[in-house]
Amino acid sequence: MRRYLGFLAFLMLFAMPALAADDVAAQLAAKLGVNPKDVAPSPIPGLYSVVLGVQVAYVTADGRYLLRGDILDRQDGKNLSAGQRNAARLAYIDSIGEQNMIVFAPPHPKHVLTVLTDIDCAYCRQLAVDMPQLMAMGVELRYIAFPRTGVDSPSWDKAVAVWCAKNRQVAYQYAMRGADVGEGKCDPAPVAAGYEFAQKLGVDGTPVMINEYGQLIDGYVPPEQLVRLLDDQDSMAAEAN
Repeated sequence: MRRYLGFLAFLMLFAMPALAADDVAAQLAAKLGVNPKDVAPSPIPGLYSVVLGVQVAYVTADGRYLLRGDILDRQDGKNLSAGQRNAARLAYIDSIGEQNMIVFAPPHPKHVLTVLTDIDCAYCRQLAVDMPQLMAMGVELRYIAFPRTGVDSPSWDKAVAVWCAKNRQVAYQYAMRGADVGEGKCDPAPVAAGYEFAQKLGVDGTPVMINEYGQLIDGYVPPEQLVRLLDDQDSMAAEAN
């Protein structure tokens, strides 16, 4: 019996830190008003990572201090925050849903890009010109509206008009050529969702592209260069796995 109790005490010694960490994470989640699954111990003792929308921050165990930034492992040079941030972006995109995007997909996509786009952005218009070439190279483009000038601006009205059109794909292509696609009379929630996503990302320029791994590509990139970049990101992801 004594031997059994000793073994049980030995097991509890290892179980207690994990339980304590879970308790701290739950308490922090309550303090910060986030889902408990969004709080976890970080690689640094005494710090917990917390997912705030599409951002990742770090908080002390007592919840008093919140830090923003990256944790870098000097031993191997890895950015330990990047993976979590990428996952947060993908989760947020999933919450928006493809039904709230305008999608142009080739038969067998090799890459998938989610693009925050503004109809009045010159580089977004160039990306629209490049779209047939990108699709021929195996890139699927999923557009989310981000009228940078804000609610009830001319860019906002154009985004809503495209979203409310009977054929959104055709309306988007016309709008990106400078054509007037009329007025939009429908629920503008998808446009608002895109605008909110951009605010959470902290971006103010367009286009903003996010690949299938959650990595952010900020600004316009010519088609050949863009596909090379996506291929490289694919290779790095394969090596990491």
